[in-house]
Amino acid sequence: MRVARAARLRHLTRSYEVACSRNFVCPHCKTQAPLVYRGLASYCSACGGIRLPLSESSVTHAGQPAKVGGTVARVIGWMVLGGGLSFALAATALFQALFPAGFVGWAIGIPFGILSLAIGIALLRSGRSLTESGASTEKQTRTAGLMALAGNRGGRLSAEDAARALGLPVPDADQLLTSLAKERPEDVSLEFDDQGAVYYRFTAFAPAQRVATADARARVAGMGDHSLDEIVEESRARAAK
Repeated sequence: MRVARAARLRHLTRSYEVACSRNFVCPHCKTQAPLVYRGLASYCSACGGIRLPLSESSVTHAGQPAKVGGTVARVIGWMVLGGGLSFALAATALFQALFPAGFVGWAIGIPFGILSLAIGIALLRSGRSLTESGASTEKQTRTAGLMALAGNRGGRLSAEDAARALGLPVPDADQLLTSLAKERPEDVSLEFDDQGAVYYRFTAFAPAQRVATADARARVAGMGDHSLDEIVEESRARAAK
C-alpha cells in the first residue's frame, strides 16, 4: 500500500512539473523565449506569436523595478545627506550661539551628522547596487531573447531584425549585439553579406560560414567609437572597388 501511494505521489508530482513547464513554453515555436509586451498584449520574442501575459520573463520590463528602486534610493540618499548634514550644522550653530560656554551644540550636531552620513551613504550604495542588478537582469533577458530569436531565424540577425522583434530602438539592439560579439566571439560574430550589409551570426544555429569573417572580427575588437553606419559605408566602398 505504501509503495503504491509513493508511486502515485511521484507520478502526480511529475505530472505537475510537466504541466508547469509547459506553461512557460511558447505554444507556437516550443521555446522558452522571453516575452515582449506591446501595449497590454504579450508576444514571443522568438517567433512573434501571441502568448499569455506573465507566463515568462519580459524583455520589455526586465530589470526595470530594480532600476527604478535604485533611482529612488539614490534620490532619498542625497536628500538624507543634504538635509541631515544641513540640520546638523544649523543645530550646532544655534545651540552654540545660545550656550557659547558649553558643548550642547556639538553634542547634538555631531551625532545627528554622523547618523545622516551613515544612512545617506548606505542608501546611495544600495541604490547603485540595485541599478547594477537591474541592468544585469535587463541584459541577460535581452540576450536570452536574442538567442531565441536567432534560433528561430537560422542564426543570422541584423540590428533592425533584433530591434523589431524585441521592441528596442535600433541603436540599443546594435549595441547589445556588438557587445555579445566582443564578449563571446566564439558564439557571435559580426559579418558582411554580399551587399555590404552588416549582420550577426550565431554559431550555435548557423555554424557554416558563408563569407570570410576575419576582417569583421578585427573590426569588432577595435570598433572603438566607430558607428555601425561608418562600418557599413566602409564595407560598401571596399566592395565597390
